Amino acid sequence: MKRILSLALLFFLLSPAFAQRPKVGVVLCGGGAKGAAHVGVLKVLEENNIPIDYIAGTSMGAIVGGLYAIGYSAAELDSLIMAQDWNFVMSDRIPRGSRSFQRKRQQDEYILRIPFGAGDYSRLGAGIQQRPESGSFLSNIPLAMVDGQNIYNLFTKLSVGYQDSLDFNRMPIPFACVAVDVIGKKEVVFHSGNFVDAIRSSMAIPGYFSPVRINDMVLIDGGALNNYPVNVARAMGADIIIGVKLGELDTKEPVIENIGDLALEVMDLYMDTKLAGSIADTDIIITPSTKGYNTLSFDTESLRNLIDNGEKAARDKQEDLLKMKDFLDRSQEQFIGPMKQPERYRKAVRLDRDSITLGAVTFNGLNTKDYNLLLSKSILKPGARISGQQLEDEVTRFYNTAAFQSVTYLLRGQTDPYDLELNFVAGRPSDLGLGVRFDSEEVAAILLGIHINDNTLYGSKFSLKAKLAYNMQAEFKYSYAFKSLAQFYTSYAYRSSNLNILNRGMVSNMGFGNHSVTAAFSTSKLRNIDIHMGARFDIFDYRRLLTEAEDISSYDTDLKRNKFLSAFINAEVDHRDEKYFPTRGYDVSGGFRFYFNSPFGDYNNFSVANFHFGTVIPAGNRLAFLLGIDNRTILGKKVPLIYGNYMGGLLAGRYLDHQIPFFGFNYTHVFQNVLTIATLDSRYRILDNHYVFASVGYAQDFDKVSEFFKDKPVIGARLGYSYNSVIGPLSANLQWSNYTGGLSAYVSIGYAF
Repeated sequence: MKRILSLALLFFLLSPAFAQRPKVGVVLCGGGAKGAAHVGVLKVLEENNIPIDYIAGTSMGAIVGGLYAIGYSAAELDSLIMAQDWNFVMSDRIPRGSRSFQRKRQQDEYILRIPFGAGDYSRLGAGIQQRPESGSFLSNIPLAMVDGQNIYNLFTKLSVGYQDSLDFNRMPIPFACVAVDVIGKKEVVFHSGNFVDAIRSSMAIPGYFSPVRINDMVLIDGGALNNYPVNVARAMGADIIIGVKLGELDTKEPVIENIGDLALEVMDLYMDTKLAGSIADTDIIITPSTKGYNTLSFDTESLRNLIDNGEKAARDKQEDLLKMKDFLDRSQEQFIGPMKQPERYRKAVRLDRDSITLGAVTFNGLNTKDYNLLLSKSILKPGARISGQQLEDEVTRFYNTAAFQSVTYLLRGQTDPYDLELNFVAGRPSDLGLGVRFDSEEVAAILLGIHINDNTLYGSKFSLKAKLAYNMQAEFKYSYAFKSLAQFYTSYAYRSSNLNILNRGMVSNMGFGNHSVTAAFSTSKLRNIDIHMGARFDIFDYRRLLTEAEDISSYDTDLKRNKFLSAFINAEVDHRDEKYFPTRGYDVSGGFRFYFNSPFGDYNNFSVANFHFGTVIPAGNRLAFLLGIDNRTILGKKVPLIYGNYMGGLLAGRYLDHQIPFFGFNYTHVFQNVLTIATLDSRYRILDNHYVFASVGYAQDFDKVSEFFKDKPVIGARLGYSYNSVIGPLSANLQWSNYTGGLSAYVSIGYAF
């Protein structure tokens, strides 16, 4: 306050020379999720009618300050922050319901995917530039964990009317933000240009968000050189600085829990001297408590507390704020004439709740063939009236093709209609995938995948997948995607299995290798429906069949019968929002496969029909019930043992493609020709990403409908805990079944494959 008192004395001594009151600048520092506290501070400034003449910010301070500068109130910012799904916004994910089936499977299996091949561009921004190609494999590794597709489009959606190249001094509140050019090794202050690019550049935390390339600059988070830009606000003309510095000033107790925290702390090593000077040059400094929170504390409870902490810290400075306001009010009376108001744009259009009319529609980064495929049937036409959700759905559809590293848009102009500019940034067409899984049944398994031209819109594609485990699998696949919804594929697959088969207390052991060749047509671009139709030829190399029973159910144990030709059709519908911890949706699948009388021996025809239905029944924010029904029916006589009904374990298809999971026991148990299963799984979320389960299963098998209740049903139960980790679910389960008559445990970590 001493600086303000000195300024007040100088002002009143020289008041005839002043035409306007002293100008107030607000400075908002970076800090990731902790920057939500800025919103609470702005609430208090509004309540006290503190005039804000300039805003300067870095990183999260640039986001909050920038949106405030284009007309959002503190209350609107509060509701915006609390309404976002930050796990989605802070990633490049698209909603599972918007992914194609192929993308769903890959996302549900791999923990890491490394793109490679020609055609990659560096990311985002009106000034997109092509990255020079390099022959080094390391050049294929992404520059950061997140490219920024979703957060860029969020900024765009919230800033309609401010997406032309413009002077930030002509905003409702003049604004500036800070980034760092790693090529020029210098601080870059945005006073003009593309607003979305400016705030996206300012928050590009190294290692987490990819840098933004604009012209010859490679821009990262401004916190690398100036996380608390008081000097920027002074240069804009601020006489009085109200600064928001996150965390306490006298002690430094950093919380390093993630890559964002680490990057910010490394940047702090180079800022201490400058930061001390900036703090000394602040007239009123507000320090919201961020103890216990980190850069990525974007969960709802943390954000609410951080906003409240900002409000509390500002109220602690209420006396200083009121003294400053009194000084500004009294100085206003000394003006020689009315203040000259600069010409400014109107408040931004909120596309998250408003509709707009499209003017011209242009696109960058597409050739004519791709344009005809993607945009010829799009609703994004000149003169169309669209909502923000419709525009978002179309952009998601384009991005879901995986042919592009990013698909972003700008809406140019200041009034309706707005000209739409779509920017397609070509991605690398191929990728390497890695999956890892540990469990108490197979111990360890690694999934390796290489997909050539897999991320292209149409044409030839190749893939090779290998599961390295005790029961290994491998598949080579060639497919041709037509410009329509269909694709043709042919594949060769091999799997090796060694399984114990239990049948009413009797134990058998079967080891085999399975060679299979498939040729089929399928859908390739549908989001929630997957259909396959074709033929498959299987050869089984049996290593052994050891059995304690003279008869395993009613199946044929003749190991000479080992070659099978079949025709099949399968269909699947998946409307779940997540595979492993869904909160809503359902999935349905069914298929029919006919096995021909083999030309390699006089065997009977037989067929198999299967059906699955699952749905999620939510009961509040934390509790959900998952209901499942499965049936597999074998039609025919003397069906080979290998195609029998197998049930057991929590991982579908571990030993055989048609193995059905069941609560209650691990490994595989063989059942009669008709097997029906019903399960009810109750799941409660105790903390973010932590769940407890209680489950029950009922299974009934028979050979004839008249024998439905002849045998005792199988009852299974489970109690379990799961944690949704970054490398897949971590689960511990305790199971019981009346079929085995005892308890068993199962522990696993990683995605299922």
